[in-house]
Amino acid sequence: MKKRSGGSKSSDSRRTLLSSAVSAATHPTRGLILRRLKEGPCSTLQLEDETGESRYNLYHHLAVLEDAQLITAELDEDRRTKRYRLFRPSKPELSLLILEEDDAKEAETLKGLLEYLDPENIPHADEICRAKMIFYYPWSQED
Repeated sequence: MKKRSGGSKSSDSRRTLLSSAVSAATHPTRGLILRRLKEGPCSTLQLEDETGESRYNLYHHLAVLEDAQLITAELDEDRRTKRYRLFRPSKPELSLLILEEDDAKEAETLKGLLEYLDPENIPHADEICRAKMIFYYPWSQED
């Protein structure tokens, strides 16, 4: 087995990161939170209104998303309001794209992707309602 150079993560840690990100992102409430944060940063109060979740449940979901390194939080200028945003690292280890037919734009993207991949080679392509794609970067590969 090749020894890895310092500073890069092992494939085990990337699998763990991916597993926690997929688990976090595929929960319905957390998916709703991520979709809302795609539009821009939000306060806890705004997310509470958007999701309909109790504050207790919302904090749980936000903690899971933070632990999975999908979102970050920072205090506003007033130092009392926390605002959440999608985490966009400059050099991510990997990216996860989830497309669902519930969102009209994503449904069109999914349909186009399936057509590009040639539906005849994908069993029951017309029945697919969700796709998960993982993107790896050259700097995250093993030596």
